[in-house]
Amino acid sequence: MRFLYRIPILIILFFSMQTIWACMPHSPNDVFIARLQSSQPTLMDNQQKGFDLQFSNSRFVFRTLKMWFFYSTPEHWQSDFELKGIQPNDLVIGLAYAASGNEPANYTVASLATLSCKNDKLIVGKPLVSFLAWNRVEGKCGHDSSYKVGILDGFIDEDQAYYLQQLQDKYPTCNKLNAAYPSSTDKSGLSNSTDSVNTHSTLEQESHPQTSFWEKVKFWFGQWI
Repeated sequence: MRFLYRIPILIILFFSMQTIWACMPHSPNDVFIARLQSSQPTLMDNQQKGFDLQFSNSRFVFRTLKMWFFYSTPEHWQSDFELKGIQPNDLVIGLAYAASGNEPANYTVASLATLSCKNDKLIVGKPLVSFLAWNRVEGKCGHDSSYKVGILDGFIDEDQAYYLQQLQDKYPTCNKLNAAYPSSTDKSGLSNSTDSVNTHSTLEQESHPQTSFWEKVKFWFGQWI
């Protein structure tokens, strides 16, 4: 008899899972952080206008070690939207996935948002475009552009506040964040600083040449003669 009471619950769970799988919203495994390097117009495989994207220091920040065995490292990034308001060298957070199992290293970017840091607090901007997100309140997917959520707010399990805190714990200071995703200006500054140190060292060596072993011996004997 107890089994009969459970039948309606099982039916509800079955259709709920069917809805989830039919929707297939993004998961935390799709979240990446990177520095934008360039965005160039191109034609995508479906002959629609798209953009080839180049990133540096890209990381899928929520993938566990086990998940790395199931995903390929991105070699090619594309989007079907223009990156308005985002400039090269800007730090971004986005959602990306391998659209084809035959080309697992080709990633499609579903949406992007800026990622910044102020007073050691991470700040996530609004997504550039809407994306397929899970509406936890209504228990369904938000398919149209009217359902707008944060870049980390469309997953089945937790909301953006939860995942943002995970990132805050991972990068507790602005210095930690910038060290993990250095900008080209930082690298240029470091290179210039290194060159300056090397130049200074060379000048010091020229102004204070190293004393040879025999000169030291002669100097030592000279003190005693």
